[in-house]
Amino acid sequence: MSKKTTTQKVLDYLIKYPDAPVKDIAARFKTGAGYVYSLRKKLREPKRKITLTPSQVKVAKKLGVSLTDYVKEGLNLGVLKYDDDEWQPPAMVPTPDLTAANIENLLNNRVKVEIAKKLGTTDVDGILNDRAKDYGKFKDGAALMQGIKRLLAEHARVHDKLFADDQWEAIEMIVHKMGRILNGNPDKVDNWVDIAGYATLVADRLEGNAR
Repeated sequence: MSKKTTTQKVLDYLIKYPDAPVKDIAARFKTGAGYVYSLRKKLREPKRKITLTPSQVKVAKKLGVSLTDYVKEGLNLGVLKYDDDEWQPPAMVPTPDLTAANIENLLNNRVKVEIAKKLGTTDVDGILNDRAKDYGKFKDGAALMQGIKRLLAEHARVHDKLFADDQWEAIEMIVHKMGRILNGNPDKVDNWVDIAGYATLVADRLEGNAR
């Protein structure tokens, strides 16, 4: 069995004696007080959370990698973020070529391809072919979804309509799911459930039960 490093010894001691004086711990393990302070701060920081979308979970499963590896690689690549990361919403209705649904698709595809490269998975084509069975050809679905979203965005602009972030996000995601239904397999239950889910989230928030 390998011997514990000084870092691990200090961490173990801090967990057991969280209120022990820093200078005493530093002297005990022959290390700097600043180093002990940094380790104690790290221990006391709340664990950060990352919530994956259902489609991201499916990508990880189809790749045959654990969710932990998926998240780790996504963070390393900068295409996943922690739930508490700050994000400033746009001041106006999102432009059609940079919608939330499109961003999610781009992130999923980038994570999928990069994880496949890093973990030695080469069957990316097989994964894409499987998805095409449920959702149809990507270019056809994209044309349909973008046409609807452009129509909605233009109507909102002409009538000077503004929406809360969750409302517009839900509208776009519902359009995305509708496009998958029309372009692909209409009997895939996930799309119907997702449509109901996005609408419910907005309705719940309007009734004072945001989640």
